Amino acid sequence: MAGNSAKRKAMQSEERPKWVPLREDQHSELSVIARELMVARSQKTERITENTVIRVAIDLVIRHPELLVGDTEDDLRTNMLGRVEQLLEREREDQ
Repeated sequence: MAGNSAKRKAMQSEERPKWVPLREDQHSELSVIARELMVARSQKTERITENTVIRVAIDLVIRHPELLVGDTEDDLRTNMLGRVEQLLEREREDQ
């Protein structure tokens, strides 16, 4: 467990803060998601926080920038969520 703590501290030293304003619904849902993930963990070695969830979402966007299509925040959100829903629907049909 001490190894995980040292690894996390090393990762934190590489992280740079970025302040992002959230809508009230985003803030509330983010808290719920982080809390549910914490409870559902099979290994209790690392905390899952709201910031953890945000970093994972950012990694998704960075890895798949092709999902971001549009001229406004609403366009980007609508198109990305629509594409993700299509992919999930296909996955459900294949099962």
